[in-house]
Amino acid sequence: MLTSGPGKFLAPTSLGAGYAVSKILSLRAMDAEMAIAQNFFYQFLAGVLLGFALRPVANMIYWKRSSAVIVFSTFLIALGPLGQTFRYFLWGKPIDGTFWLQIIPEVIAAIFVGTIVTFLIPSSQQVISLGFLWRKIKQEINIFETTKVLGCGFIYMILFIIFHITFDESYAAPFWSDRLHELFYLPPLSPYSKALLLWLQGILNTLMLLPFFLLFFREKVELTVVLGSLTFVVADFAPAFANFNRIEPLLLLDQVFVGFCLQFLFVAIAAFSFGRNKLQKQAY
Repeated sequence: MLTSGPGKFLAPTSLGAGYAVSKILSLRAMDAEMAIAQNFFYQFLAGVLLGFALRPVANMIYWKRSSAVIVFSTFLIALGPLGQTFRYFLWGKPIDGTFWLQIIPEVIAAIFVGTIVTFLIPSSQQVISLGFLWRKIKQEINIFETTKVLGCGFIYMILFIIFHITFDESYAAPFWSDRLHELFYLPPLSPYSKALLLWLQGILNTLMLLPFFLLFFREKVELTVVLGSLTFVVADFAPAFANFNRIEPLLLLDQVFVGFCLQFLFVAIAAFSFGRNKLQKQAY
């Protein structure tokens, strides 16, 4: 077993190797020159970070293997490549061949990691199937819970704006109002389209976290630490680490710090809204 003793460190290391190999091989199939330019060591470290972040929710929730593959792969794609796509639209970057050369290998690596994590870090029991998870989600579908999902998405949008105009030093303007204007009025999207895009990303992130809130019965502080770390690593830290040698240090620091503040505060609010503690577990 790779869930105790030295295996606790071997499993994330193996995930790191799998992430790096799958990403570089898929990139090599698309563009050999770009694959050669990748630094395998940084890709490997990014995968190790993913492994350590995934270990608590992979090991402590009694997933069946099929449901675990789908939940983890969907989570990694939604917060990783799809989240990067949202930001490409937000910043007005072109969706060209270079974009697809970055996104497609990330999608393949996410699916590969989401699959092998169920073998390297299996749960002690295999109980939770997709049908069971769907029944749990249907129990939560009502006007109040839907409003909370929409509210968390709106809060994500507000937090994104606040942290970026406050700490992102890529903006030339010194004042909040000027930075806010620069954020919303840079072409090609209109301010309303950018706000809607951020709101949709917040809703998507909330929905991706919902299965863990329904099945991971811990105190809200522990939920914030575990799921905040997972969300931060998948959405910001692992991509930054994977491109460590290609990003200016100050921009990298801004990206990591803003992502850390944004993801942890967002997950804390979502955990307060949807988290179940140990006492609530007995009601189920």
